Amino acid sequence: MLRAVFTKPHEIVIEEAPIPDPPPGEAVVRVAACGICGTDLKINEGHYLGRLPVTPGHEFAGIVEALGEGVTGVRVGDLVAINPNLPCRRCEFCRIGKPHLCLDAQAVGVTRPGAFAEFCSIPIELLVPVPDDLPLALAAMMEPVSCCLHGIDLADIRPGDSVILLGGGSIGLILLQLARAAGATFIAISEPRAEKRELALSLGADCAVEPGEIGSVAESLPDGGAQVVIECAGVTVAARQALTLVRHGGTVLLFGVCPPEETVDLQPYEVFHREITIRGCYTNPFTDTRALSLLASGRVLVEPLITHTYSIEETAEGIEAVRRGETVKAQVLPSR
Repeated sequence: MLRAVFTKPHEIVIEEAPIPDPPPGEAVVRVAACGICGTDLKINEGHYLGRLPVTPGHEFAGIVEALGEGVTGVRVGDLVAINPNLPCRRCEFCRIGKPHLCLDAQAVGVTRPGAFAEFCSIPIELLVPVPDDLPLALAAMMEPVSCCLHGIDLADIRPGDSVILLGGGSIGLILLQLARAAGATFIAISEPRAEKRELALSLGADCAVEPGEIGSVAESLPDGGAQVVIECAGVTVAARQALTLVRHGGTVLLFGVCPPEETVDLQPYEVFHREITIRGCYTNPFTDTRALSLLASGRVLVEPLITHTYSIEETAEGIEAVRRGETVKAQVLPSR
């Protein structure tokens, strides 16, 4: 098979490798489509999360090709999407029902081989059945949609709330649709690229502006700010800005992955006096089947978000296009 390997920071090697033999408890999946995520960029840069060398790719779906010893409940030919996160099931967080905070977690495409490859061996507990009528390229979006669902759950958006989203990439545009489904009656999005602002408006945003204009939008709201502000882009300046856009009693959700060494100044008195809630959001605990239901029903539209596709041989080109902000969602299609 063909695969892309991040061998060292900023180096991507395309190579041939044996198709994996599934060990007991795993299945080999023929990869149909795999998204390029901001996390993949961080791994490629050697910053954090991944362990180089690694074959990346954790947002994917495909067809079960082979089964390891002892596997039941899964058949060759099944259509599946993959939840990439593999908790240890032994640490304190796993035992209290928070496996996404596991102290010894593994993840497909991060610490173990991923889906920038034609085939990938996956523990069967990570396979989620895909309805026959849902295209696999759309099913591959289950992972980012499930992460966004966790964020919406934490933000506790209620009918009638106002929401500001900072960042109009694929994550911001998924959160936009989920916020609308949760009952938000006003949603504004801040995004520097005009084509993404136009896409946000087509997907239901009430307002889409450049980052420098979002402060005026917040001030124009009845309470001088939004009930919920979500930083979606992993940009520290946006995280700082989020704290200025939320109304009294509101919630700021830090969803994007900001560089770990950067900081944001905080005035404790303002948090106290204005009773602001500040929350983090990490991965996708127990939201994958809900995400697939939303995709299958068409309640969350992801086809308009998939703007660029690449073969395995073009992985480096795709990574650079995402890094430049030219894509909304790019996917690697191994069989293209």
